[in-house]
Amino acid sequence: MRLPEELGERFAVVAELPVQGAESDLLLVRDGGGRELVMKVFRRGYHADRDVWAKLPSLGSPHVVRILETGSAGGRDYEVSEYAEHGNLRTLMDGPLDAGTVGEVVGQLAEGIKALHDAGIVHRDLKPENILVTAREPVATAITDFGLSRVLEQSVVFASSSRTLAYAAPESLSGQVSPARDWWSLGMIVREMATGRPPFLGLSETAVVDHLATRPMPVDDVADPRLRLLVRGLLTRDPRRRWSYAQVSAWLGGESPEVVEDAAAASGAVPGGPGAAPGGAGLPFDGRRFTDRRELARALVERWDRAAVYLFGRGESGEAWRALRDWLAEIPDDSRIELVDRYLTSPDLTADAKLLHLVRWLDPDLPPHYLGRRVLPEDLPGLAALASEPGHPDHRTACLLGKSLWDERLLGVLAGFEGAHELARVDDQWRRHVAAWNELGRWLRSQDALPLSAKARLPETGAAETPVAGQVPPDEPPVVLLTLLALAARPAETASALKRAVARRYGEDVPWFAWLVDGAADDDPLRLLAVVRTQPEAAAEAQARLRDRRTEEIRAEEIRRHWDERERLRLEKRDASVRRAVGWSLPILAFWLAGSWVIAQLSGGGTKLGPSGWFVMLGVVAVLAWAVQCAAEVFVARAQGGEYLPHGPWALLSRALSASGRGMNKVGQVMRGTPGKRSFVPFALVFGVMFALLLIALAAATPAGGLLWMLVMPAAAVAHAVAAGIRLHRWRTARAPADPTRGPADPTSGPADPTSGPADPAGGPETHGPLFDGRTP
Repeated sequence: MRLPEELGERFAVVAELPVQGAESDLLLVRDGGGRELVMKVFRRGYHADRDVWAKLPSLGSPHVVRILETGSAGGRDYEVSEYAEHGNLRTLMDGPLDAGTVGEVVGQLAEGIKALHDAGIVHRDLKPENILVTAREPVATAITDFGLSRVLEQSVVFASSSRTLAYAAPESLSGQVSPARDWWSLGMIVREMATGRPPFLGLSETAVVDHLATRPMPVDDVADPRLRLLVRGLLTRDPRRRWSYAQVSAWLGGESPEVVEDAAAASGAVPGGPGAAPGGAGLPFDGRRFTDRRELARALVERWDRAAVYLFGRGESGEAWRALRDWLAEIPDDSRIELVDRYLTSPDLTADAKLLHLVRWLDPDLPPHYLGRRVLPEDLPGLAALASEPGHPDHRTACLLGKSLWDERLLGVLAGFEGAHELARVDDQWRRHVAAWNELGRWLRSQDALPLSAKARLPETGAAETPVAGQVPPDEPPVVLLTLLALAARPAETASALKRAVARRYGEDVPWFAWLVDGAADDDPLRLLAVVRTQPEAAAEAQARLRDRRTEEIRAEEIRRHWDERERLRLEKRDASVRRAVGWSLPILAFWLAGSWVIAQLSGGGTKLGPSGWFVMLGVVAVLAWAVQCAAEVFVARAQGGEYLPHGPWALLSRALSASGRGMNKVGQVMRGTPGKRSFVPFALVFGVMFALLLIALAAATPAGGLLWMLVMPAAAVAHAVAAGIRLHRWRTARAPADPTRGPADPTSGPADPTSGPADPAGGPETHGPLFDGRTP
């Protein structure tokens, strides 16, 4: 795991601790001074109780782990605490512990729990993994991990039902929070230390819930009688009668405080069948008979799943329903008639919705609950985080809860509980957000700039029917729906979280995402949600583009390497090419001089200069003409290096000579520079014959052959130089596409901008999009 950037600059991750929580990651880190510490980084959607953070530093108990630092980084809360190198209590429990060791641990944990409760903090998740061993001889322990802790302003409240089930008190199944929960957990820990066996080993979660809700914990397997008494007192099902610090202190002092147990609960059965309610007045449920409507309401909340099926699972034909109706008829409250006729017998309501109406009627002063979970505005944002984590144990419940609140419009019902009137406003705002989101989603999905993978992450939500497959992506699990609920319940906090979650850096490589981010104003949370939803696709596309660029860079580097090697070899042959250019030009000089001598002999006899003077004059012109031709070839040879001969003027002549017949093949080999016998005899023979024919023609054609020859040589030299320039230009043009330093495009450039085209993907000015809060998105 990588730490948020601001933490990564101060701490180095050493390892992930083997014990991880459902709400957080636990890491062993090292600070700048080399000190090893434990860092707890909450997962997105989970936040520590700030009141707990404020109280922890002042506890000062040696049996509560000292929290060194708390804060938020990268949108995630974190805690930094001391590191216990001896591990947690689980490392000591490889078998039953002796009574003396158990007593020492109980005394230390009792002091730690008392320090927390005196500060108004309920831990809510005590278990061996959350008890660190700070010393082994003698054993010393300290309580840690306050991620689920709550500060209470009253003795009992209802909150999230998050807990470690095996060590959870029965009342925690409904989310009830009181200090008694921690003493039950201590009792389960003591029982495990005394027996050497974890509670509920091998049982499923459903079986554990059923056991906690219906039966007491057996203590007969605790061999030591003193420890058995302690476990019985701590595992009393009724939290009002459960042992607390006073009784545990008395037990540690050698006393034997009284254990008060409910007889029916202790037995788990009464005459009439397993778990049946005793006879008499009241409504039978869960092994008891209820006469007080408020007590019944709390019992129904604690056993919600069982209560919904028990009372309404078989409709009006069920015996439990008839018993409930008869019991309601005895209550002197005329509003029961509307309750029964409008809600409890309605065929349009589910069993859970009927139970909700019943609980609200029984005790409207309760905090609002549904499916056994508390539902207050501050609880709603966490549902989106649970819905986005399929592996979380509460994932399915969060999805069912969110869909039920939407489909059955239950927030308005929950608003009827005491102190929950704000839920009605939340429901209205939620539905406005859903309508605006669906309109925004339809518009965004119509934009050609967005790829199909991004459009699939912008689903229609809140629809009564499943969207048509292939046309509109489904919101399943309902992450968008629950995010919009969080936005309605806590707009400022949710919008701030969306802003922090936007990674704008992908816009550099993904043009459609850059367009989406640029259009998302900071005060438009729905557009920010669209950005966050499509961000994974942008990240994947950015990674793909990065891989493509790296592949192209590697390919371009390989081309450059081959090109550089080719250029090195070509330039190494530059001097040899210059020598060849001079050598191949010498026959031209010989040709001009020989021709000048012949012309001088044929035309100079009748002049004042005579043949010798004409030859000198023609010879000077011949040398100058050859110098121009030789310089042109040398210039081309220096530029072309090792590629000079294959592109030289001799290639054309050699091909012509080679085509003239098999006897001239050797001449072609020599003139092309190809392997073979290098002889100048064929070359001299051919040019000698051509030269003789030309001179005869000149002498026969005009008496001014010398002047004509004098003009031919410079003209030929100029033509040669021009031809050399044309050859050099063609050579450079032919090799330009292969030159990586002169290519038509940068090999590191990415794909073309998908938003370029005849129209702006946003449709021009912001006048074509759907309205949201008076603005176009």
